[in-house]
Amino acid sequence: MTISSPPNTITTKTLEGDRNVIKTILQFVSNTKVRIDACIDYSRPSLAIEFKPLKKAFLEAKRKGIKLRYVTEITEYNVVHCKELIKIVDELRHLEGVRGNFYVNETEYIAPATLHQKGKPASQIIYSNVKEIVEHHKHYVFDTLWSRAIPANQRIQEIDKGIASSTDETKIALEYQHQIFKKLKDSIEKDQTNKIRSMLRPIIQKQAKDAKRQLELINQLEYQLKQLQKQILHIQKSMILTKKDR
Repeated sequence: MTISSPPNTITTKTLEGDRNVIKTILQFVSNTKVRIDACIDYSRPSLAIEFKPLKKAFLEAKRKGIKLRYVTEITEYNVVHCKELIKIVDELRHLEGVRGNFYVNETEYIAPATLHQKGKPASQIIYSNVKEIVEHHKHYVFDTLWSRAIPANQRIQEIDKGIASSTDETKIALEYQHQIFKKLKDSIEKDQTNKIRSMLRPIIQKQAKDAKRQLELINQLEYQLKQLQKQILHIQKSMILTKKDR
């Protein structure tokens, strides 16, 4: 399964297998015109550096003038990769407790659906170009997380100086992110329900009209059948009278 669908085809699907996942990611980067916004957990910065095809694609995108913005959790375990990631992306920010991974551009959204091995992408990825999903992640989820995140250099300096993050800050960030995704889920479900209703309404109306028309045809046929039965009965009576006269 690939994402070689025509641009005007609206779809959301899950792709499986390393080859399809890599192709989806590279196609996503290639389709981007202005900006890629990414929210990744603490395990992903290493992938952006160590997985050569992905690193090459992002460097090529940056060369073309495409802006790359990343939000992740910078820890003492991934700080080395984050320092390298700063050289690739336009801006990197830190947010304590970030979970989940997604990338969004002007018209598309992708999200790894499974955990990945070191140096390798996930074996499944979700792809969508549904406008509502893209807009929710771009203008609601990502922008909200981005506004609460701090510059990467600030967090890296804290780690280099041995300053630990606040446990309360982690708890607040996780709780806030949970609220964001809950609202997003509820909003998408509501939008999808309204869409389904809108799609089904003309079908139901058409079926109702067809059923009404069929009922009218049945009534007409029943009436014609009764008239025919009367004519047959009349003919039978006429034949009986004729025989009697003879």
